[in-house]
This record gives sequence, C-alpha cells and structure tokens, in this order.
Amino acid sequence: MQKRILITGAAGFLGSHLCDRFIEEGFHVIGMDNLITGDLKNIQHLFKLEQFEFYHHDVSKPYSCRNSLLLA
Repeated sequence: MQKRILITGAAGFLGSHLCDRFIEEGFHVIGMDNLITGDLKNIQHLFKLEQFEFYHHDVSKPYSCRNSLLLA
C-alpha cells in the first residue's frame, strides 16, 4: 500500500513545495488548507494526479473523515 501523508497549509509557498516533494518520493499526498493566505494556483498542477487529494478546511476546526482509507 502506498504511504500517505497529510500536509496542512498545502496551498501556501512551503506547503505546495512539500506536496511536490512527497509526490516525487512516491507518497499519496492529502493536502489541506483554509486558503486564507494560500492560493490554489500553487497546487493547481497537482489536481490532475491520482496520488493527490485536496480538502478546503481550517485545521483548527474539527474534521470528520468519512473515508476509512484515510485513517489507514
């Protein structure tokens, strides 16, 4: 099974570069950002990739994960 990683602030400068790096390393990347300071254009090129998923969410608030695969 492919390793998964959650990157918060994924649409920011640092977060977007971390997303790129971990995808290059073979990870499945779950990006999360509230987009207050981040910008979707920083990760737009990743949306077409099967190994990337994005959630528009503020990590300071609770998040209900209905997909049990994300917990694996």
